[in-house]
Amino acid sequence: MTTNTLPKFIAGVAIGVAAAVVPLAATADVLVVDENTSGTLYDGVIDGFPGLATFDGVADLAGNSLAIALQDGVTEERAIIEFPLASLAGVDPLDVVSATLTFNIDDVITTFGPGTSFDGTAAETIVLFDYVGNGSIDLTDYENVAGAPLSVVSTVALGPITDASLALSGPLAFDVDVTVALAAHLSSSDTHMGIVIATSDDLSATSLDDLGDGAVGPPGVGGSFMPLLTIVTATGEPPVYSKAELKCQKAMGKESGKFLKTAQKELTKCMDAVLASASKGADPAANTDKCAAGIDPSSVDSKISRARVKAAAKIASSCAGLVPPVVGSPCDALAVDFGETAVCVLDDHTTQLEEALRSTYAAGCDLLGAVGRDGDYPTLCASE
Repeated sequence: MTTNTLPKFIAGVAIGVAAAVVPLAATADVLVVDENTSGTLYDGVIDGFPGLATFDGVADLAGNSLAIALQDGVTEERAIIEFPLASLAGVDPLDVVSATLTFNIDDVITTFGPGTSFDGTAAETIVLFDYVGNGSIDLTDYENVAGAPLSVVSTVALGPITDASLALSGPLAFDVDVTVALAAHLSSSDTHMGIVIATSDDLSATSLDDLGDGAVGPPGVGGSFMPLLTIVTATGEPPVYSKAELKCQKAMGKESGKFLKTAQKELTKCMDAVLASASKGADPAANTDKCAAGIDPSSVDSKISRARVKAAAKIASSCAGLVPPVVGSPCDALAVDFGETAVCVLDDHTTQLEEALRSTYAAGCDLLGAVGRDGDYPTLCASE
């Protein structure tokens, strides 16, 4: 009979780095709450341990490295985190554009000691719960898993995660959108946002800290890190830019617009040519080379590629000496330079163009497929 009280949820969230979209007509700030922020707390709290405590749903041992583990009927560890919200004092909850909790898997644990044994794989299901923190992690915080979870992260798509796979991949990072939860904490004037991380996967034991292989090295081994919050806030007031910042912002709007115009022209030219051939009973594939010259994104010589390179270069030139936060970090809130910002902006414009063309050309995916270009524009083909 099991005494594990964690519900077995089936769900999932995307894996990867979240890129928050910030309105250009707002002043944005990116705040990070991590291990270096005064008041941030981490602990691994355990229920049950052979010879020491009974596995009964009530926590027994604190002061452990940050991890999640379950050996049903024997022991369970949950990771507890409390993030201080002092740096957000005075922030209107409505001004929180996004809040992302990022954590990593840096190691797989095989045993806690005598009487415990795990199967050598990381958890496939990682369940996160939100609670009101008080600036102190207590044994009772282990029980803050009531109600619907904040999120459920699935690692299934990555295949079995083992020490061997981590040796090749390095630490695996996961992002969880906690925007709604954080806004609720701010609305209630809570001092801390508490997070409980657990798993329902029997015999799995997963390290979430920054100690690297075997949890024995100094912090930072292998690039691992402690869980952190990245918060993007924006007010509704128009920003006040310097002359250089205005030049940069103007260039992003102007050059991305030029790229969009070229991309639209070349894509419609290709699809119209294919339609014309098919309507005349000719082979649509005869347009393959002509279409490639216009819209092949893998060719540096295609018109769409040249337009993209030109736009990115103009943005970089116009924004030289600046960093994205001075103009609100548009498109990618975590971009460290305008090269990354330009990539995000041009990618978004391409996606938006594909969506527009999908509504304009009912057979748009088939038209591009006739010349072998459908795989280059997946959003245009998304509904077909």
